[in-house]
Amino acid sequence: MNSHRLGAIYELQPTVNFIGYTEADIGTAWGPRRIPDYQIFYVVSGEAEVWYGQQHFHLGPGDCTFYGPQIPHKLVIKKPVVYFSLHFLWQHSSPVPEHPAYKIEPCSEDELLRHVRTDYYLDIPGQESLHIPPVFPAAVIEPYLMRIVNEYLNEQPGYAIVLRALLTELIAGIVRDRLASRPHSIERMKIDPALRAISGQPEKNWTIPELAALCGYHVIYFSSLFRKCTGASPKQYLISERIRKAKYYLLSGEKAENIASKLGYASIHYFSRNFKEETGLTPTEFKQQEL
Repeated sequence: MNSHRLGAIYELQPTVNFIGYTEADIGTAWGPRRIPDYQIFYVVSGEAEVWYGQQHFHLGPGDCTFYGPQIPHKLVIKKPVVYFSLHFLWQHSSPVPEHPAYKIEPCSEDELLRHVRTDYYLDIPGQESLHIPPVFPAAVIEPYLMRIVNEYLNEQPGYAIVLRALLTELIAGIVRDRLASRPHSIERMKIDPALRAISGQPEKNWTIPELAALCGYHVIYFSSLFRKCTGASPKQYLISERIRKAKYYLLSGEKAENIASKLGYASIHYFSRNFKEETGLTPTEFKQQEL
């Protein structure tokens, strides 16, 4: 199996190239072929099969298949289907659709059979990289797909920007759905007592030995494991948790001085410095954003 990293979710600039919502009869096939962009093929009703190399996967209602540029593949309809076909790019400077049709190329059955399947990974801050397999259930995206179809077909002024926004929503929907459905990794479960302690008492000046003891590990091993699972040191994670709660308190109308005290800061100056390091804004500037 090959793996390919799609980048960090917050850095994406996705572009819809084409979307269709239509039907296909038994025996309809696309491929073997290669496409120039990424595709999500989502089955509303009926059945289909997708082939990657010598592996093939069944698609039923609510399932989708996902693959990227130049990946040999073949789609075959097994029962009459109603489906969405979305072609897109994860990263493109322009949101204006570029129809992929003229860049789709046929490939031979031999090329298809020689291909080793590619799995994709999306980087999510504070999480392990999200695995996006070739086929997965994704009923959550159907409403997003319909909205994208309507915007794509109507081409109202500014439609390209709206398409980018809707596609971003769709991607976020996939991410949330897959994160919610996957079990916590064994490694993350090992540090769960520390994560719950920080979340429950962010005002406490937790030390690494205290957090390591909660999990039953040596300080060095715990610190390494914590960074691997969260992407941050225990100290930085604690600061981020404090600032996350500080945002809520600020938007609820509390004064910065009270928030600093509530979250365990010895001075408003230290709180303000942490807040700006995390958000790029002072507490006062952040509060003004809601206006």
